Amino acid sequence: MGLKFRLPLIMLLVFIYGCSSSRKLTYFNDLAATSGADSLNRLQQLKIQPGDILQITITTLDKEISQIFNPNAAAAGPTANNGMEQGYLVDSIGNIALPVIGKINVKDKTTAEINDLVSHELEKTVRSAYVSTRLVNFRISVLGDVAHPGSFRIGAERASLLDALSMAGDLNVTAKRDDIMIIREVNGIKTYATINLNDSKTLSSPYYYLSNNDVIYVKPGPDRTFATSKTIQLLPAIIGVISLLTTIVILSK
Repeated sequence: MGLKFRLPLIMLLVFIYGCSSSRKLTYFNDLAATSGADSLNRLQQLKIQPGDILQITITTLDKEISQIFNPNAAAAGPTANNGMEQGYLVDSIGNIALPVIGKINVKDKTTAEINDLVSHELEKTVRSAYVSTRLVNFRISVLGDVAHPGSFRIGAERASLLDALSMAGDLNVTAKRDDIMIIREVNGIKTYATINLNDSKTLSSPYYYLSNNDVIYVKPGPDRTFATSKTIQLLPAIIGVISLLTTIVILSK
């Protein structure tokens, strides 16, 4: 077969390979066919669970009273010298113990609801108190076929699956994008869900927004063992170079 017949064949193979590869590497392939309003997920409020650590700041007009409620306010940052987060640990039944107020149950409550609850209790003894609550030990883990697997601390109260994958450097080329597993503990029971990143319905999944201590496992695809070869990884570039050289040879004649 002459060069003039090989060139179209090579170009066709490059085109087919490029189309199939880009199809695998894109997310939410059907999003263009869905309604933007229907595909959006309502923002879920993070619910506090046993084992969470809360930083509750109570501010009053009296500095001495404020110091009683915030003994660690002068500490720099949310962690102690030993690296542990400072705050109120939610016990196994969902209680925390506050100065003066005593025990209150915060299980399954949002930080906004805890603010209201603490403010209501403070009204019995303290006037004009401002309460601010935040979760300080929000962490997620990303494992499997990603660029940088590991455990990541979340500074905000909300993080999505895409946020977590971004922190981990995104999925590798060989990762299965239609079979992402999320493991979550709810009331002491491990639950899990399978997420398909090629399906826009993922945006409406209750697992799209993450909870504290969620574990994301990205399964490797069938080509993972072969992908370790540099030659296989550079195959698209090699084909492109061969095609370019073939074109140059033909045009030079």
